[in-house]
Amino acid sequence: MARTTSAFPGERNAQSPGWVAPNGRFFPCAAYEHDTVAEELAVKYYPHEARRKTGTHIFEEKHWVRLLLDGTFHAGPDLKSVPRITQAQRDRLFDLAMANRDSEFSRRVLRWLDGAEDL
Repeated sequence: MARTTSAFPGERNAQSPGWVAPNGRFFPCAAYEHDTVAEELAVKYYPHEARRKTGTHIFEEKHWVRLLLDGTFHAGPDLKSVPRITQAQRDRLFDLAMANRDSEFSRRVLRWLDGAEDL
C-alpha cells in the first residue's frame, strides 16, 4: 500500500501553524513556537549547519514555509517578497486549506497560494 505525504508519524492535516518542508512534510507547532521547533528540527535534519546557524536561518535559506496561525505564510529569507514554494509545499498547503474550507484560515491560505511563485 502506498504512503501519502499525510502518513508521516506525528503529522496531521489540521489547520495549525507550523513548518512545511520543501518535500511537503508538515510539522505543526503552537503559535509563536516556530523558532523553537525550527531549532529542534534543524538539529535533527541539518546537524552540521545547526552548529553554526539558527534553525530559523537554516529553514529560511532552504525555503521551508513558515505557516502562521492566520493562514498567511512566508518562505525564504525575505519576508516581504512573494513566497517561492515547491509543488510539494503547494500541495500540502492546499490539503491544509481543504481540511475546513469555510474557515478564514483556509481562505487566507488559498489567497496566498494564488500569489506564490514556483521554486
